Amino acid sequence: MNSDRVREGSKLTAAEAEGGRGIGRAHGKAILLGEHTVVHGTPAIAFPLPALSAHAVAHRDRPDVSWEGDSPAGQYFRFAAGGIRTAERASSGAHVAVEEALRRWGLAGEVVEVALDCEIPPARGLGSSAACAAAAVRAAADLYDRSIDSGILYELVQCGEQFAHGRASGVDASTAVATGPIWFRAGAARGLAIGLDATLVIADTGVPGATQHAVAAVRRKLESDRRAAQRVLEHATDLVESAAADLAAGHAESLGKTLLEFQELLAELGVSTPEIDALVTAAHDAGAYGAKLTGGGLGGCVVALTDTGDDAARVRAALSRAGAARTWIVPTRDGQP
Repeated sequence: MNSDRVREGSKLTAAEAEGGRGIGRAHGKAILLGEHTVVHGTPAIAFPLPALSAHAVAHRDRPDVSWEGDSPAGQYFRFAAGGIRTAERASSGAHVAVEEALRRWGLAGEVVEVALDCEIPPARGLGSSAACAAAAVRAAADLYDRSIDSGILYELVQCGEQFAHGRASGVDASTAVATGPIWFRAGAARGLAIGLDATLVIADTGVPGATQHAVAAVRRKLESDRRAAQRVLEHATDLVESAAADLAAGHAESLGKTLLEFQELLAELGVSTPEIDALVTAAHDAGAYGAKLTGGGLGGCVVALTDTGDDAARVRAALSRAGAARTWIVPTRDGQP
């Protein structure tokens, strides 16, 4: 069995983490550039957020547990997967991912109880649904002593993402199981060379995002004018490629300008908000090289690029004063907190 320990302060009880159960963990993500356009074929760059994680414990069904009415309300939830009675009423992307895993393993008749404790705020564009799905599948695999490579795990998490978000690009599923920053395009991810020693400050507007609505709105806008859409997508691709070169070469100022330019593109697509705009302005006024929304938009979070140390602290404080509900720090070089 997996020897990972349930994190300190977890709502998962000690009894739930004892032997005879499977344990799984995964982390959140922040998209640096490429949200929305990645759904339409452009590349994207994303960073894992190991400091924001989801923890799962799986064990075989207990007859004294009733699952009627269960739903993933909040950051701690349970579900039962497998068996005839559960397959038709999946309650979350994590539920769907485990159902598919059991089916592939020839264990569809088994009933598995999964408890999830997710510290990633939901509906903020930080990959909470993908992280929960990855942690749940890893816990189920641990329970049944099944090896699972990153490719299969991605496929299973992506099943959950399609349930949770509709048309999902796969970038969240890829980053949830990645160990470092990634370049993602058309369902394929690879590690990204990072030569930039800087800091990403992530700030939560405090307003839940609306990913499905935002994705649908962007699709309608792009489909309404094919020629304009082609220009937008070509411009987005150029910006993401420029950002990758700047990350490799360590050009923070150039990368910051690229972030601001991509924010303008996202605003043109209609997914920015006054709260997002206020945080982008606050970060830039405090000395950040650049800032933009991250994730689906229409709420959610902003990511700002700064130097390390005092500069990052100053930008972080400015974002809090401008109304950020909470902030997180992520170094660019290794994606570690």
